[in-house]
Amino acid sequence: MDKKHANHCIECSVKQCAHHCGDENYCALNKIRVATHEPDPTETQCVDCESFELGNKYNQIF
Repeated sequence: MDKKHANHCIECSVKQCAHHCGDENYCALNKIRVATHEPDPTETQCVDCESFELGNKYNQIF
């Protein structure tokens, strides 16, 4: 995936994600999947980006 093609429709500040566009706070994917782990989500913490993948830079740390 070429990180130089930021999808300006998907803002993202998770720099640890493999799809994050470096210094830009955007995702490089064409689409993402947002899901919940709660039966009745009522707070931001109840939803997750299921398209998240740990970037190679961070895989080496863990």
